[in-house]
Amino acid sequence: MPKSADLPAHYRDLSAVEETWKALLQAGCQERGHPFKKPVLSTLGTDGRPKARVIILRDVDFAERSIRLHTDARSGKVVEIEANPDVILTFYDASQEVQLQVSGKATTHRNDAFADAAWAGAPASSRRAYLADVSPGSVSEEPISGLPLDVEGKVPSEERVSEGRPNFAALRLIFDRIDWLFLSPAGNRRATFAFQGGAWVGTWRAP
Repeated sequence: MPKSADLPAHYRDLSAVEETWKALLQAGCQERGHPFKKPVLSTLGTDGRPKARVIILRDVDFAERSIRLHTDARSGKVVEIEANPDVILTFYDASQEVQLQVSGKATTHRNDAFADAAWAGAPASSRRAYLADVSPGSVSEEPISGLPLDVEGKVPSEERVSEGRPNFAALRLIFDRIDWLFLSPAGNRRATFAFQGGAWVGTWRAP
């Protein structure tokens, strides 16, 4: 059983909880191997069933309460978000035993300044994915990457990569609720944060 002195500040301090989840999200954007780099995005499918998939965290802006993600414009998640913008991003860091759920409303962006900036800021190795000949989820008789043979296994020229721009979409999540869970042998801790009156208001919850 850990002693009190060994427990993190966020075990008993809501302000420390807020500082920690912000730091973890920032690290997820900046550090390639960070556990928060690949959260699970949950949406409501057009068939009424929940959908969930791993996605890469691209950027977070705390002043705007905005998270940016990238996807293929032909993917099911784009249709789902446009039908119902309520989404949840779930993060988990096993080393710190922290789970974070970020909830809000998402919008899709294809041919606007937000999408243009996202496309321009992404490395060619990531933008290559949008050269896929077929839509995500398409049926195939054999395992495929979906990429044309001339770009399979290599990073193509900027001119070639630009041909994938029509298939690119940026997702923007404006989040207004955070659900925090910390697992500890000393007793788990849970808190929620709601954005009210221009600030995050935290509340302890039973785990």
